[in-house]
Amino acid sequence: MPKTRILDPGVSMKFSEYSAVPGCHFSTLKHMATSPMHYRHAIESPKEDSVAMLLGRATHTAVFEPKRFQLEYAVWSDSRRTNAYKEFAEECEAQGRSVLKDEEYRAVMAIRDSVRGTPPVADLLENGRPEISLFWRNPLTGIECKGRLDWITGRKAILDLKTTTSIDEGWFSQQAWKMKYFHQAAMYREGYAVSSGRGTILPFGIIAVERKPPHACRLFWLDENSLERARDEYVTWLEQVRDCTETGVWPGPLPIETELEAPGWVVSSEDAIDFEGVDDASEAG
Repeated sequence: MPKTRILDPGVSMKFSEYSAVPGCHFSTLKHMATSPMHYRHAIESPKEDSVAMLLGRATHTAVFEPKRFQLEYAVWSDSRRTNAYKEFAEECEAQGRSVLKDEEYRAVMAIRDSVRGTPPVADLLENGRPEISLFWRNPLTGIECKGRLDWITGRKAILDLKTTTSIDEGWFSQQAWKMKYFHQAAMYREGYAVSSGRGTILPFGIIAVERKPPHACRLFWLDENSLERARDEYVTWLEQVRDCTETGVWPGPLPIETELEAPGWVVSSEDAIDFEGVDDASEAG
């Protein structure tokens, strides 16, 4: 991996500046859970910008940097397919502003109001720093890493904003593990601990908010045992990155050759007892 300068913890910089600094970041590293081949593809073929990504950025800015939101986003009330929109968008781009449609703007504002209107979250957002970039070297593998935190509170905790279908605890717990939120949190906590030079492991909270009305919001503090398990997995991904970089070999999912069985529900249905032709004892005279 390329060598990078270890910057002080909590660097405030534009996203474009952060992106230009080399380093392994979670949005691509998570693909290592599928295979090194998928990780390599994610690096070589980054996702193109989309409306969903635009809304995600707008939501984060509105929640964590409401004053900057007014400077960086404009609202368009008509179709995006017209020449008028094209001219408006070009003018906004020259000003460094992104364009939201009316309904998109209303959704972003509704989410912002819900998050900032949730007492424990609002309290933590009163004092802190938004969009903090971290750069560090993973102690076990020597790989240069980087991460961008949504918010570091004045009480020394890391907060991350996630829009979701549901904030039901049971459902979101499964979703958080499936989407590897725990792994991302483990990586960011390490990043702060190493780059600060103090080894301080901060609590990590996820602000979960429904992406559709009524945009209910809930604050989840991630369990330490779960974070430790996620950290172990995250480190194995970095070890794979190191080994594959050294060998130049990026294999797909293993094993390459295996036996395929029918799904469990097929087997269980075949094993079911057939009561056809058997009299119901309750109806026997």
